[in-house]
Amino acid sequence: ELRTLRMVLAVFGKGCLAASFNCVYLYTGELYPTVTRQMGMGLGNTMARVGSITAPLAKMAAEVFPALPFIIYGAAPVAAGLAATLLPETRNLPLPE
Repeated sequence: ELRTLRMVLAVFGKGCLAASFNCVYLYTGELYPTVTRQMGMGLGNTMARVGSITAPLAKMAAEVFPALPFIIYGAAPVAAGLAATLLPETRNLPLPE
């Protein structure tokens, strides 16, 4: 049985999920211009909440394909964490106006 591997992937996915959720607050405020910053923050927060609301539906998908929740809970946060590495560096740069 792959119990240890499943546990490691679950913990790694949870960490990537936390990192991607923090990126919403950190990068959104720095990347959007001042006039649209709050709209971007609200949109990012809304999409994060939609993901939280629909997350329990992935568990129900186990009735169709037993490995699907593990794939969703593991792959989606890892992909989001990797996508966050593509965001531009904003250190010592002025905020866009």
